[in-house]
Amino acid sequence: MTDLILGITISIVAGVISSYLFLMYFLKRKRVKIEISPHVSKVIFEGEVNYFFKFVNKTNSEIFDIRIEPTFYKQVGGVGGMNIQGKDIVLKDNFISYIPCKKKSDTNSLHAMRVRTSEDIESNWSDTSSYIRLTVIAKHSLSGFTNIFVQDFYCKDVITTKRFKSGDDLGVA
Repeated sequence: MTDLILGITISIVAGVISSYLFLMYFLKRKRVKIEISPHVSKVIFEGEVNYFFKFVNKTNSEIFDIRIEPTFYKQVGGVGGMNIQGKDIVLKDNFISYIPCKKKSDTNSLHAMRVRTSEDIESNWSDTSSYIRLTVIAKHSLSGFTNIFVQDFYCKDVITTKRFKSGDDLGVA
């Protein structure tokens, strides 16, 4: 009888430990990894001025349900102090259903995405307390875990007339 209880206890403890190790080591690695460029590229595209944001899927797997939300924040006076007021920047495409992972056979760098807006963000950027926050929300294709990535642009100096480099490079040239 004691051997039976000891066997059951050992089985339960081994199951709990193996489940913990699975969750901590396997699933923890199955998270979305995205890098966002610190630049905003101002380019004439389709006859109008557009501002491009770039981000790259650094995950070893596909990601899906990607939402991109740029927001312009500026300080406004409130009773007893300052508050932040947000205004959404409308993108041409703010939802991407699927982005593949990086592959050697991919000559078009489909894992690197550029999104654009035709709003004149330079004229809306009126003072030094204003900034733009780009938020990218994505799900991992295997685990289903969602991660949120944020890049803040604090001054107009991040806007450049140079174009983004191709592939993983987040720089401009």
